[in-house]
Amino acid sequence: MPFYTAQEAARFFLNPLLPVFFIGLILLGRKQRTRLGLFLLLAYLYGVSIPYTSRVIMARWSVADTVNRQNTYDAAVVPGGMVDYKWYVRHAAENDKEIFGYISGYQQLGQSSARILAGVAAIKSGLADTLLLSKVSIRGVNETRILLDFLERQGVEPQKIAVHGKVRHTLAEAKSVKAYCENHGLKSLLLITSANHMRRAAALFRHQGLNPDLLSVSRDNTPITWESFIPSEDGLEDTYMMFNEIAGYLAYLLQGNL
Repeated sequence: MPFYTAQEAARFFLNPLLPVFFIGLILLGRKQRTRLGLFLLLAYLYGVSIPYTSRVIMARWSVADTVNRQNTYDAAVVPGGMVDYKWYVRHAAENDKEIFGYISGYQQLGQSSARILAGVAAIKSGLADTLLLSKVSIRGVNETRILLDFLERQGVEPQKIAVHGKVRHTLAEAKSVKAYCENHGLKSLLLITSANHMRRAAALFRHQGLNPDLLSVSRDNTPITWESFIPSEDGLEDTYMMFNEIAGYLAYLLQGNL
C-alpha cells in the first residue's frame, strides 16, 4: 500500500468521534448500562470537542524557534501541503472551468499557507538566499506549479527558487532535501513549517543528518476564554489535527525514522 494511502487510512481511525461510536455500541449491547460508562463516554466527548484541550496540549507540543535573524541562510525549506487541493478538485467541473477562463492569477491556498508566506518573507528580507520547494501533486492537483505562480506574483525572482525531488510525506521531503543540499553544496538551512508540525519535521530532518534552524508559523496564541470550554466543530477539528500530529510522530518513532 502506498504511504499516502496508508496515511489516509490511518486518519480515518484518528477521528475523535470514532471511539464514541464504538463505545456507544458496546453500551447499547450491554444488558446493564452503567452510569460510569455513560459518564466516561460523555466526558471523553466533551474533552475532544472543546478547543481548550488541543490548545493546551499543542502549546506544550510545539518547540522553540532557533532562527538567527542576523544570519543569511543558504536555503529556506518549506514542506509541501500548502495548497487547498480539495478546493481544486471540487471546482474541476466544466461550469467552473468556464468561470476560471475569465480569471487569471488566482491560487487557492490551504490552512498551511502561512508556510509559503513566511518563505516569501524570508527570501525578500534577505534571511535566506534560496527557497526550496518539493514536487507535490495530490489527486491530480499540481501544487508546485500553483506555488510557482504564486511566488512569481509575489515578486520572488525565479533564480531564488529551487525545486527538489517528488515527495509524498515529510520523511521523503527530508531525504530529498538532504540529497539536494549535498549535490548543490548548501550548508545552512532554515526549516519553516507550522508550530504543530515542527516537532515531527525537525526530528525527521535531524535524523537525516541535517541540522536546520527552526521558524514556526501559525502558533495559536488565542487567549483562553469561556468559549474555549464550549463544544464546537472547531474544537473537534483541532482535536483531530492534534491526534494526527502526535500519531504521525509516534509512527515515525516506532519505524526508527526519528
